[in-house]
Amino acid sequence: MKAYIKKLYGTQKACATELGVTTATVQNWIKKNPRAMLVHAPEIVRHKDTTFTQLIGEVLFREYELTELDAIRKDEV
Repeated sequence: MKAYIKKLYGTQKACATELGVTTATVQNWIKKNPRAMLVHAPEIVRHKDTTFTQLIGEVLFREYELTELDAIRKDEV
């Protein structure tokens, strides 16, 4: 997700500015809740070189990563 945002916007700050959110919101999408980014899907797809399919794929993969990481961390405790 981090690389995808960088590819589309260059920086998290630029992403936040273009979408009218805070950098903390963008960080939240990366670290906790990637699905929340989909509120901005129409705008992202319209203005960036990506498709809705690519966007949803990135979001779902990041959710999978977060779920797996959370499960691994719980096993370590």
